[in-house]
Amino acid sequence: MSFPIPFDEDARLAALNELALLDTANEPVFDRITRLVSLLLNVPMAAVSLVDANRQWFKSKVGMDVIETPRDEAFCAYTVVQAAPLIVNDALLDERFADNPYVTMPGGVRFYAGLPLKNSQGYVLGSLCAMDIKPRILNIAEQAAMEDLADIVVGEIQLRERLIDEQKSKAASQRALNALHLSLEQQIEQRIRELNLVIETAYDAYISIDENGRVLDWNRAAETMFGWSRKEALTRSITTLMLPKGLPSDVSLPAMGEAKRRDGVRLPVEIRLKSYEVNGRTRRSMFIHDITERKQLERLRDQEAREDVLTRLPNRRALDERLPEAMARVRRTHKPLAVLFLDLDGFKDINDQHGHAMGDELLRDIAQRLQMAVRETDFVARWAGDEFVVLLEGIACDAIGPLADKLIHTVEQPIVLSGAVLNVNTSIGVALCMPEAAETPQELLKRADVAMYEAKRTGKGQVRLAPPVDS
Repeated sequence: MSFPIPFDEDARLAALNELALLDTANEPVFDRITRLVSLLLNVPMAAVSLVDANRQWFKSKVGMDVIETPRDEAFCAYTVVQAAPLIVNDALLDERFADNPYVTMPGGVRFYAGLPLKNSQGYVLGSLCAMDIKPRILNIAEQAAMEDLADIVVGEIQLRERLIDEQKSKAASQRALNALHLSLEQQIEQRIRELNLVIETAYDAYISIDENGRVLDWNRAAETMFGWSRKEALTRSITTLMLPKGLPSDVSLPAMGEAKRRDGVRLPVEIRLKSYEVNGRTRRSMFIHDITERKQLERLRDQEAREDVLTRLPNRRALDERLPEAMARVRRTHKPLAVLFLDLDGFKDINDQHGHAMGDELLRDIAQRLQMAVRETDFVARWAGDEFVVLLEGIACDAIGPLADKLIHTVEQPIVLSGAVLNVNTSIGVALCMPEAAETPQELLKRADVAMYEAKRTGKGQVRLAPPVDS
C-alpha cells in the first residue's frame, strides 16, 4: 500500500517534531477527549492520532490495542492531506480503504470519522478520529460534537507551541497552561453534564459496570424498570440485580434476553453493550430497552397469522401445525383421531342469489354453529371457501357417526339473515388415523377429502368413511 503526501510535508514534519508530543506518556487532557468521543458518538474506538514520516502514533486511544500503525495503513494519512473532515461511512465501499488490513480483518474498521488537528501555522499534524466496526452515518449533531472536541485538542496543541516559543518565561507559560487546563476542564465538565443529562433522562435504562460486573452508574429509567434505587444498585453485581444469566457474549449487535425486576417479575429486554478502557481498565456501558410491548405485538401478529379473517376460526396454517401434533399423540396414546372434511352444499346458489356479503355472513354463522356442536377439546378450522375441517382426538369410533350426523343437522337448520331464510347442507368425509398407520398429514387429509366427494356423489348431506390405510 502507499499513502498520499501533502505538498508541505517537510514543514509539517518539522512542526510536529518541534511540538515534542511523539512517544510521550498518556495525558488526561487528551484521554478525556477520546473518552468523550467514544461516549458521545457511541463508537468502540476513538483516538488522537499524530502522523509521522512513516507511521501514525496514538497520543490517546480508547478501545485499541496498538499504539502505532504504518502510515500506509492509516486512515488519518488521508485526513492530513485533505486538511478537512474525512468521513468514511463504509470502508469496504471506499476504494482507498477496501483492501486495508485493518478493514479486512475480522471485526475490522468499517466506519471512520477524522477531523484534522492543525497547529498555529495551519500544518495538519494528525487527527481526532472515531471508528466503528459497523457502517454508519454521522449526523450533524455528532459531527458538531466532534468539531468542538477537536477544537479543544487544537487549542492544547497550539498552546504547547506557544509554550515552546516562550521558554524564557516559564512561569508565565505555566500559568497560561494552567488557565487553559482549567478552561478545558470546564468545557469537558460541561460536555459531561450534557451527556449525563441525556443519560439521566433517557427512556432506556442506562447502566455502567466495571470489569467485575459491579455497577458504577444507574440512571432513573433503570430505577423505574428494575425497582432498585441508584444508591442500592451502586457497587452491586449486575447478575444479582437484574441479569442472572450474565451479560451477552456478542457485543457487536443488540442482544435479546431476559432481565429480572426486584420483585421477581421477568422482562424481555434488548441490550446494547459497549466496552471501552479507562486508564487500562475495562468499562462497559449498557442501554437496556423493555420489549414487553413488542413481544406482545409479535404474539398478536403470530395469532392473526393463524386465524381466518372472516370466521375467526383457525386457518389452514394453524391446521397444518395442529394435525401433525395430533397424529403424534395418536401414536403415543394409542387413541384414534378422526378427521372430518366438510363442504357446504348449496352455498354457491346463495352467493349467486344474495351476493357475497350474505355468503360471508352465512359462513360466519356456520363457523359458530360448528364450534358449538363439538367438544371444547376438538379443533375446527376453515380450510378454504366453504370447506371446513374438524379434528376429533381421543373419540370412540362408535361416536364418530353420531357426531357427524349432529354436524349435518346443525348445518341444515335454516338461517335468517337480513329477512331472508337461507338453507344449506353439508357433505362430510371422515378419515381415521390409527396408531399403527403410517401416513403423512397430507395423506390423511386427502383421504377425508376424497370421502367427502364420495358423500356428495351419493346425494349430498351424507357422511362417508374413508377406507383405512395399510399399516
